[in-house]
Amino acid sequence: MGISAMNGIISNNRKLLKNGKRVPFTKMDGRSSKKQGYKLYVMPCVFPHVLRRVRIKVKRENKRLFLKKIIIGTIVGLAMLYWFYGIQFG
Repeated sequence: MGISAMNGIISNNRKLLKNGKRVPFTKMDGRSSKKQGYKLYVMPCVFPHVLRRVRIKVKRENKRLFLKKIIIGTIVGLAMLYWFYGIQFG
């Protein structure tokens, strides 16, 4: 499709809107025209000891994940060093 065809389509659409032959947005189902009120989210009441347990659990999980990353990184690094050493002096 050339530029002239695109310009023709745009000008035809503008003419239809100016003449009143076409009403814009008639095929909508009406959901966007209705304004819905904002529903405020109410936080549930949680006891401090539950929050403390969650905090401790998250810290423990983060430590384990960090150790796993270090161990896997060390293994991959050693394997790469062994491979490079084998290529260079092999």
